[in-house]
Amino acid sequence: MTFAGTAPLARLVYLPRMPKIVMVLRMLVRLLGIVQLVVGVAIWFGMSSGVALHSALGSLFVLVLWILALIALFALSSRLVALITLLWGGLVLWLGIAQTSLLPGGVHWAVRLAHLLVGIAAIGLGESLGKAVRLHWEVRRTNAA
Repeated sequence: MTFAGTAPLARLVYLPRMPKIVMVLRMLVRLLGIVQLVVGVAIWFGMSSGVALHSALGSLFVLVLWILALIALFALSSRLVALITLLWGGLVLWLGIAQTSLLPGGVHWAVRLAHLLVGIAAIGLGESLGKAVRLHWEVRRTNAA
């Protein structure tokens, strides 16, 4: 199904099951984000030694975020938020990997706090993109009918 007046790239991205895929990706961003927050805070306070789990789930979180951003990049007419989300996901990944070597010592808490805030912002970006794509397709479907 294609929509009248859409750009050729936007027509290529829309598949009948795409709204369900975006819904699943949004749910994964939410779920992985919450698990990351819980595990990260547990590591921060010494209640868990799940650094490997946190790293693996963080990488999966960024991958899901990037997939959602790529779908939005081709589905939406405004691409700025999708591009920012792609770059922000890279920042989350880099900060997670480099975190242990940045500012070692007494001020390392600042790096941890920055990682936490960047991660929370990534959850918000993923949620915003998912909602924008869903609304875009609902409007197109309503106008096509």
